[in-house]
Amino acid sequence: MTTDVTGVSPPRHTGGRVAVGLLGVAALVLGVVLLFDPVAAARTLALLLGLSLVIGGLLEIAVGWGARTRRGIAIALGAVLVIGGLLAVAWPRITLFTLALITGTSLIIHGAGRVGAALLAREEESGWGWLVLAGAVNIIVGVLAVAWPKATVLVLSLVLGAQIAAFGALLLAFAFRPLGTRASGQPVF
Repeated sequence: MTTDVTGVSPPRHTGGRVAVGLLGVAALVLGVVLLFDPVAAARTLALLLGLSLVIGGLLEIAVGWGARTRRGIAIALGAVLVIGGLLAVAWPRITLFTLALITGTSLIIHGAGRVGAALLAREEESGWGWLVLAGAVNIIVGVLAVAWPKATVLVLSLVLGAQIAAFGALLLAFAFRPLGTRASGQPVF
């Protein structure tokens, strides 16, 4: 007995969707570790924050790579996070002040760029308001990290853990959403 599958199209899972999904899982796991195990995070806060920034930057680059417009902006924004993350990871015996400064500065630059890019794309992007909100949250978290460098590890872990976990969950939703088509007939990433 055979089944006729000629009318059924295979599921479309592009490499970009898989990459975004995997990076979303990684961001979600790192965020949960920062949220629910601050003692472990205290020992490896620089590593976790650095990895979180790197993963966020790589996600930004992955999503931007598939964009037809403003690809360069997305890649530059992702590079800011990757550089900040690598600095946090590679700095030997980094102090909490320096870690807060690197993290905060990276988030402020990324958030400002995100807000600017969203405002430029408001005519083309239906969800531009959400992008502005995401950029504003990054700016607020970045300013808090820079303005309050003597914050406890618990506060940094909770604030950044919540942001990173939420970002990871949103990326997972993005990666596994049903494929649709744009008005132009082009498939949506």
